[in-house]
This record gives sequence, C-alpha cells and structure tokens, in this order.
Amino acid sequence: MTQTCFLLAFPILLLTMWGCNSWRGELPENILAQVNQEQITINEFDRELKDLMIEPAKKGKGRSLTDLKQACLNQWIERRILVQEARRSGIRISQEELNQAILDIKKDYPGEGLGEKLYLKGTTWEEWKLRLEERLLAEKLIRTALRYGHQIDEKEALQYYETHLPSFETNRKVRVRQIVVAEGEEAIQILKRLKKGESFEKLAKEKSLGPESNNGGDLGYFSQGEKPPEFDGVFSMEVGTISEVIKSPYGYHIFKLEEKTEPRQISFDEAKPRIIQDLRQKKGEEEYQRWSKELRNNAKVKINKKWLRS
Repeated sequence: MTQTCFLLAFPILLLTMWGCNSWRGELPENILAQVNQEQITINEFDRELKDLMIEPAKKGKGRSLTDLKQACLNQWIERRILVQEARRSGIRISQEELNQAILDIKKDYPGEGLGEKLYLKGTTWEEWKLRLEERLLAEKLIRTALRYGHQIDEKEALQYYETHLPSFETNRKVRVRQIVVAEGEEAIQILKRLKKGESFEKLAKEKSLGPESNNGGDLGYFSQGEKPPEFDGVFSMEVGTISEVIKSPYGYHIFKLEEKTEPRQISFDEAKPRIIQDLRQKKGEEEYQRWSKELRNNAKVKINKKWLRS
C-alpha cells in the first residue's frame, strides 16, 4: 500500500466537499492544497500519484487521471486533518511503535527491496519514515475516537435481544470424524476393517490424507451448509454410526458421527456480553461519524483547482 496515498481501514468518508471555513485568495503555483496552516506541494504529491498509477493492482486501475488526482488528494487531505488533530490532542507514536511498523513492512520487501522502491519513487528514507509515522498517528487517533466511553444499560441490551431473537438461535451442529483417501478401493478396504471393530481414530491417523488426521480425523463441530454437499448426509446419521464410502471432488470419505446438538434459543444471559459488545461498537461508530464530520467542517482547506484540471 502506498504509504501516503492510502485508504484507512476505518469508517471514514472521502472528502469531496469542505466546510465553509475555506481560505481566501489563490494558492502559489507550486502549492497543491493548504489544510489549515499546512501546505502540500505539487512535487511531493506528484511522486505519490505516480506511484499509484504505475501499480496496476491498486484501486485506481481503469479510472481517469482527473479522478485519480481527486481521490488521492481527498485521502491526503483527510490524513492531514487527522494528523493535525492527533498532534493537537497529544497523541504520539513511540520509537518502538515506529520500528515495529517498519519491520512489518520490510517483510513484504525481501533484501533491499524497500530501499529500491523508495529510490525508484524518488523518496528519501527520512521522508518515508515521516509519512509512515503520520499514518500511524491517524490510525491511533481513529482507534481512540471509535471507543465508546459510556455504559450500556441492561434494559437497552434486553430490548435489543427481544427485537433480534432470530440472531440468537443456534443451528443444528454435528461433530464428525473422517477418513479420506484418494482411491475408492482403498476406502472400501478401510470400511471393512472399521466394520470388524478396528478403531476409527487409529485408522484415520494411519490412512487419512486430511490435515485433521493427526487428531484422529476429528473435524470438530459444523452446521449444515458449512461443508461441501457430500458432508450433509451425516446430519441424518445416528450418533456413533459410520457412513458408507462417499465420493467427493476431494477423494473418498468415510464419516463417523460423534455428537449431535439440536437447535436452541440462546438465553439473554448468555447473549448479553455479545450484545453489549455489539452496541458499544455501533454507538462508538455513530459518535465517530459525528466527530469526524465536525472535524472536517472546522477545517480550513484551499485547493489548487487549476492543477486538478491539468
């Protein structure tokens, strides 16, 4: 991901419209935009735009140059506002946090790959680190803003539960072991051994090709529809029984039904922790949207529209 022209993985709207607090007068020719007291030069922005355009896997593929300019500029201005607010609020990125982020990014660039990429972009190491720190600042501010600091009333949680009852129903689940092999004849011979009383777990460990073979073929619990259609027959089996050989695109299977649980309604007491977590997240996002809108409306932004049209 481009370190400067990026979309934060949070519920932020692109800034295509600005509040009424705009700057008066024209910007100097070398300045693309001004965000409050901070200026963005055309040269530094052009480097990031070029990087966006030369990587075909990016979201800009197939868009016009004007649209790419506008989208990238919107993201940059959004970040500038967030970084300015983070610094105003006293949020900082420690050296340890920055070093860890650098190490994580370097994993995607073996050897000197990251340095070569920066060289091709015409970006210095110090410039890149500054942009990375700003990205981390913006993300930390957003995480802080998304936290909902109030208690969820139990009455509100109960009301949510009662109006979303279908969301708190469990499906029928089964716990199944399997042996899967590549040849049908081998599966038939294994089934004969099972019918003579040999251990399903032992044969699964010895013969099964599935990754769960080390665990005696135990697939754990699953609901109908979570596995390929060939697995659905286990839902009509009796606990403790073994299936016939069943062919699928993955091979030849033999199943043993270990346990079966029936659908049930989850009680409010069981559901309450999940409900409180969901409500806190929902209310945190709502508060964030109000905060974000106010932050944008209070920003003083001026854009060099001649450059966008060029």
